[in-house]
Amino acid sequence: MEPVCHVGVSAVQRLKELDLTPTALHKGLAGGSAEARLCTEMDAPGMAGYAFWSRSNRALREHLAREGWTFSNSQSILRCIHPSEAFAITAVSGSGSVGDENADFSGSVRTKNPKGPAMAKLVQRNHEQLSLFSLVQNHGQEEPEVNDLPTWFLLYKSSKDGLTFELSLPVEMHGKNVDTWRERIILSDNPFLGAEFDIKRLDEVPNAAPVEVPVKFKGAL
Repeated sequence: MEPVCHVGVSAVQRLKELDLTPTALHKGLAGGSAEARLCTEMDAPGMAGYAFWSRSNRALREHLAREGWTFSNSQSILRCIHPSEAFAITAVSGSGSVGDENADFSGSVRTKNPKGPAMAKLVQRNHEQLSLFSLVQNHGQEEPEVNDLPTWFLLYKSSKDGLTFELSLPVEMHGKNVDTWRERIILSDNPFLGAEFDIKRLDEVPNAAPVEVPVKFKGAL
């Protein structure tokens, strides 16, 4: 199967095939955005990024739970699982050309933060499955383990222009970053662009000067 990028009407149709709607993705990202906005400089460095990641997954789960979707936190990967248990989705921060339909399928769009062995195995499993429908149509087999499910990434990236995103199926990673995709779904309608959704860059740790506290010892220890 050749890599494919769905845009516009094709993107909406592909989401429909996955029992998803643009609203579902928007709800998830809006939940993460709202939580990240509550963070201030008084929070721990990087808290906005962590809050966005956790709450976008939560909001996506809450919305899809009404349609019978379930969830799993196995291996600290926050997955939302299709009712058929044929595939899963996880929201992940991205970097590079997230949301750009002209980006190539290898190297231009990446996960932002380094990933460990669990994610590497997940991506390898995606590669072995080759396509979502090879599993969807494979009836009669034993119930798959959650860590064997093909898993799509709801990638999001914050910048001064707002939030860009895409739903994509990863199939390879180089080094610690997932950076190769079999399918990319990019919606033309993005309500998160513009100053209204201008969130501080997520996962960015401020360069704070170290604080030195003088300590004087009295007597012997």
